[in-house]
Amino acid sequence: MDDTNITVVADGGAIEQEDLRELFRERARTLSEVPAPEESGEKIAALSFELGGEIFGVELKHLAETRRATPLRRLPCAPSHLAGVMNLRGELVPVIDLGPILGLGQKEIPATLPSVLVLSFQASKLALAVDRVKDIVTFAVKELKPPPLSLEPERAIFIRGEYLIDRLALSLLDMEKIVADSRFAGPA
Repeated sequence: MDDTNITVVADGGAIEQEDLRELFRERARTLSEVPAPEESGEKIAALSFELGGEIFGVELKHLAETRRATPLRRLPCAPSHLAGVMNLRGELVPVIDLGPILGLGQKEIPATLPSVLVLSFQASKLALAVDRVKDIVTFAVKELKPPPLSLEPERAIFIRGEYLIDRLALSLLDMEKIVADSRFAGPA
């Protein structure tokens, strides 16, 4: 019997033996490939967001949750960076407007915030009012570039570094420095 003319019927269609051999060869090549080694080194996972027309990021290790359409309670005589407080399941959490801190200027904060990032630091929580939440981005620490020298020093101290995404710079916030700033310190 000559095996070159054998036809296999599968799922209602005929498969020639030569086609079957090519399929098996391709699968064998795929299975024999050695996977590319993963890059070693520390990775950063961050949530990107828009604020004042720029893209920023906050590391996921600080992020407790994101919220949309969040009502804001304003506080009388509050500093310019304190937009107000929000009720988070019975807990009042301060909502920060990073615009004045990052030199983006003061803008009118609506009574219902479009997007809020709730951050957790040790035993306390803090929320950031942002224009729009974007994506989660993961990259190697070595891909993080220092902030540009042209950046104002008051702003540069709060930027850990910049990462390029599709030719756009994501400024990774240094949340430890922001929270340690004297504007966030409670009464002594």
